[in-house]
Amino acid sequence: MRAHLYEPASEPKLTNPREIQEAIRGLKFGKAPGPDGIPNRALKLLPLSVVSLLVVLFNATLRTQYFSVAWKHARVFSFLKPGKDPALPSSYRPISLLDTIGKLFEKILPSRILCKVSGHGILRDEQFGFRSKHSTSLQHARHVHEVTRNFNE
Repeated sequence: MRAHLYEPASEPKLTNPREIQEAIRGLKFGKAPGPDGIPNRALKLLPLSVVSLLVVLFNATLRTQYFSVAWKHARVFSFLKPGKDPALPSSYRPISLLDTIGKLFEKILPSRILCKVSGHGILRDEQFGFRSKHSTSLQHARHVHEVTRNFNE
């Protein structure tokens, strides 16, 4: 194993009210809430005192590295795809509704993950999930290039 994997855990980069407010601003209206029943519209109306409580909650989550079990639960619904046979299971599209507070926490998490792994050679350049400058279209272009290169060889 590489030496950096044995390094003791350092204090995580904590969040602040401004970061939480920016994450809340990025939430879309009209999304169905998960098991907590909190709509995005309600989060957008939170006073600073409640945002400060979210900061305390999220910082405790970052320090303890414990992601609440409640945030892992989802309400799952199946919707019939248009024009499909209702008797076939493949005719349905599952939709998972996660807790709104958990989704909000997940909005601030990627920058912290990347902060820990960037420059350590842990993530391969082919890893595109949750990384800036790694769009889906870029991944498709890379894939087409690789297939073409291998075909030509």
